[in-house]
Amino acid sequence: MEKLVDLHVHTAASDGTLTPRRTVALARDLGLAAIAVTDHDTTAGLAEAMAAGAELGVEVIPGVEISAGYLDRGVHILGYFIDPDAPALSRALDWFVRERRERNEKIVSALAADGFPISMPALERAYPDTILGRPHIADFLVRQGCAGSVDEAFRRWLDRGGPYYRPRRRMPLAEAVSAIRQAGGTAVIAHPLQYGFPPEALEAFLRAGKDAGCLALEAYYSKYGPEEQAALCRTAARLGLAVSGGSDFHGTRKPDIQMGSGIHGSLRVPYAVLEGLRGLRP
Repeated sequence: MEKLVDLHVHTAASDGTLTPRRTVALARDLGLAAIAVTDHDTTAGLAEAMAAGAELGVEVIPGVEISAGYLDRGVHILGYFIDPDAPALSRALDWFVRERRERNEKIVSALAADGFPISMPALERAYPDTILGRPHIADFLVRQGCAGSVDEAFRRWLDRGGPYYRPRRRMPLAEAVSAIRQAGGTAVIAHPLQYGFPPEALEAFLRAGKDAGCLALEAYYSKYGPEEQAALCRTAARLGLAVSGGSDFHGTRKPDIQMGSGIHGSLRVPYAVLEGLRGLRP
């Protein structure tokens, strides 16, 4: 039987809904040989996930997904095989904690001023031990009966252009990649088709990522069909990049995305992809 992996998984340490241990247990139940835990801008869930992996027989790759900036776009960079305690990475993630809190406070303050039943202390009590962001604010509004779903809350209030959207500062692409590399990690461009770049701009972005130190791109992704995956593999080969793959699993927060299989079983990432990435390490 072919060994499969999922190298893009989120837990409740960021905006997933399963604890790190439950995430690893699900991977075991699904028969996955390995997963990479890549929470947004935090490594807080890695210790629990690694311990669970050792106990449950699932290889857990320590990772992170950093929210970077390229031109006027927000882009995501995955880091694999990182040392969570590396000083350069810790400094970068501390910056994200401060930036996210400032943004959350602006959004929550604006909502509260317009009569929504929300406050920062209430939000922090509802979602302890996590890096708070817009998904938590949206979920809190659902819990308070203000919206029927997280998607509705985003659509009405929190998406770009909405009345309570507030822009965020982003770490420059080169700095995000450098933080991963200084932590001993392999930097990978996440879901490159999700940023809306036309073909020439996409090529420029991928080259910029490579110039910054990215060694691979995420060619296998839950929302990409076989033709898109094949095209990205060809692009990676042409640019001298390796490939990665993962579902972007978030638990019930993104219920259409299933760990290891993406949307409607469209994703299968063989263990050879992980071996290829491991081979890039010095």
